[in-house]
Amino acid sequence: MKIAIVADKDTINCFKLSGLENAFPVKNAEEAEKRLNELLEKPDFALIIITHKLANRIRAKINEITEEKQFPLIISIPSISDHSELEVDPINELIRRKTGIELKL
Repeated sequence: MKIAIVADKDTINCFKLSGLENAFPVKNAEEAEKRLNELLEKPDFALIIITHKLANRIRAKINEITEEKQFPLIISIPSISDHSELEVDPINELIRRKTGIELKL
């Protein structure tokens, strides 16, 4: 199973430096949604990482995917240039959506 990231160029470069091969730079939400659809056609991706800014703009599509499919898991992360505080922990939210269990830490 493979991991992919869909993000801005700077964030992508960091993941490429760490050895991630499936890194797809996009400039806007439309490109991100198109790339996400392309990745969904390939059954070998277990995890897709996307930046918060892009994920928030295509949230309806991400929710549709996570409701219908077990894989790939889609998680959002801050971009390299994002300095905002997280309103929702993306891992806890993913667990809540997939299992119905809410973790309190």
